[in-house]
Amino acid sequence: MKILITGGVRLGDDDEFVVDYTYDYPDDLIHLVPPQLYRSSRRNHIYWFGYKFNKGIGSKQRTDFINYVKGIGDSVMPDNDLTKFIEYPLGELDKQISMYKIDAFVYPLSGRSQLVKRMMNIIGGYSSHNANRLNFEIVKSAPTDVDFDWELFNSDTEDDPNKQAQMTKYVKEVLLPAIHDLDYFSLAHSVKPKYRKYIKNFLHLSDNDIERFSKMQGKNILVVDDINTSGATLDEILRVLDEVNHDCNIFVYTLIG
Repeated sequence: MKILITGGVRLGDDDEFVVDYTYDYPDDLIHLVPPQLYRSSRRNHIYWFGYKFNKGIGSKQRTDFINYVKGIGDSVMPDNDLTKFIEYPLGELDKQISMYKIDAFVYPLSGRSQLVKRMMNIIGGYSSHNANRLNFEIVKSAPTDVDFDWELFNSDTEDDPNKQAQMTKYVKEVLLPAIHDLDYFSLAHSVKPKYRKYIKNFLHLSDNDIERFSKMQGKNILVVDDINTSGATLDEILRVLDEVNHDCNIFVYTLIG
């Protein structure tokens, strides 16, 4: 597969990804998002997505393109195209918030994909003059540490006791034991979509980073992630950060949302 970009990504006649930075068609698989930030209801965090999947895109096409961009599929996005794919929306983000004003970056590490690291290398070009900029890596917790947010789950399912009981039985007897037996936990591969929002403690900061991040009161923090489909990973990252420091200004940037 190869790609062209225009403001969107579509499939060519031979099922190759076509990326075009000139046109954005309504039926494109992915759209370049106009330069607009939005504020979430969760502690007023500011979000920006570089690209968004078309709502009508199928799960297979979505997965194929994610693997293509991450470099873990049968076909890989050419290096020069990947650089442009990352740089194009970052230029728009820089116009909105100015990378020079960011005091620290937070990003998750992945054992499978180097896409976030590639993004961070490019982002560094916007703020390399800032010797005081800090980086915080969010790392995977041991599978035995993964837990379930029963308070949120019970609140969401209290109107249907039978459904709540069935799901509770599954989580306690099947899901959590299976997770705790894993050598490596992946939210996407190990948890059904409807349970992902309740999974917690699968990411953490190191003890040293906890101490450093607790001192970032009033600072501007940019959380960087590559792909946001269910939102569960970003929610976990924000939960981890909120537990350490409630008094920083958090911006969230995701390459594809």
